[in-house]
Amino acid sequence: MVFSLAVVALVEAVNQLGNTTLNMRREGEVRERLRSLLLENTRLPMPTSLQADTQKVEEGDVLFTIVRKPLTGLANRDGAELQGLFAVRVMAEWREGTEAQQAVAETWVFPPLFQSQGR
Repeated sequence: MVFSLAVVALVEAVNQLGNTTLNMRREGEVRERLRSLLLENTRLPMPTSLQADTQKVEEGDVLFTIVRKPLTGLANRDGAELQGLFAVRVMAEWREGTEAQQAVAETWVFPPLFQSQGR
């Protein structure tokens, strides 16, 4: 009887370890794609309007939402308003079994920094 309980506990532990490993691998893949989409969207031309630019990308069972919007109301130490800064945010939503999962990556970008200079 004790041996049977030990075997069942061992099988359960191995099963939990396998599930945890799969979840970590899946989350790592999603986070890597988040970083990739974030990098891609910081290099694109920014919207010219003051409205947020939202794009949805579905890859498999993961929905990525990309929001690019101008930052306003920021000033430097001298009090001068900072112009031309944008916020880029990428959100991922997916399900692991019955649980909803979400991950977010975001940054600010100054587009002229990435424009090529004519020489």
